[in-house]
Amino acid sequence: MDIFVLEDDIPQQFRMERAINLVMESNNWHYRYLEISSNPDEIIAVAGNGEHQIFFLDLEIKGEEQQGIDVAKAIREKNSTAIIVFVTTHSEFMLLTYQSLVGAIDFIDKGLNEEAFNERLFVCLKEAVKRQEGNFGEHSYLFHTPQAKVRVAYDDILFFETSPAPHRIILHTKNERTEFYATIAEVAKSDERLFRCHRSFVVNVDNIARFDMRYKLIYFEMGETCPVARAKVKLLQEKIE
Repeated sequence: MDIFVLEDDIPQQFRMERAINLVMESNNWHYRYLEISSNPDEIIAVAGNGEHQIFFLDLEIKGEEQQGIDVAKAIREKNSTAIIVFVTTHSEFMLLTYQSLVGAIDFIDKGLNEEAFNERLFVCLKEAVKRQEGNFGEHSYLFHTPQAKVRVAYDDILFFETSPAPHRIILHTKNERTEFYATIAEVAKSDERLFRCHRSFVVNVDNIARFDMRYKLIYFEMGETCPVARAKVKLLQEKIE
């Protein structure tokens, strides 16, 4: 696994290096390469050169508040499976990072105390290790945004729904919502783990927390719900039993 950090503040560079090494050593994990840079072009240049890469990106570089998002888009164009994490003081840009459609798995606030900050790093690095140890290609869903190809682990997928915008689908994961061009029928046929429970919804059966037959609703651990068409009730029961 290769780890890359885009950060132009020197104290924060040292903080990231210490925290990453602490998390990796505490869990007996190993990385091949760790690079911390303040140069966006250097970070973009390494994208795609390794099969397993994780990028921690500051949003504001040298006074440009959204440069980290531009870097993320460039990374995603070169590596559809790279893990992207935003690390910043600009919590007001959280929604903007999700709207950028780069498939970032987390948004870490630099203002967190050390324990909370390291815990968030742990979650992200754990995901990177999991993907490295498994065959991520077989256990992920691939889709295209206007900016790039993006892979999302099936473990993270809750459901898909049709968007109000024509010919677009909204993907709901445990961490975010992303829109892309497709039809609900295409999504339903893409993998046996997915089930079309309604004309406008496809769910990941493995992540269903509860099915309420009376109200014909699927519940997920994240609190979201999906309707189930009357004709799909029996088939869904068979799927989740």
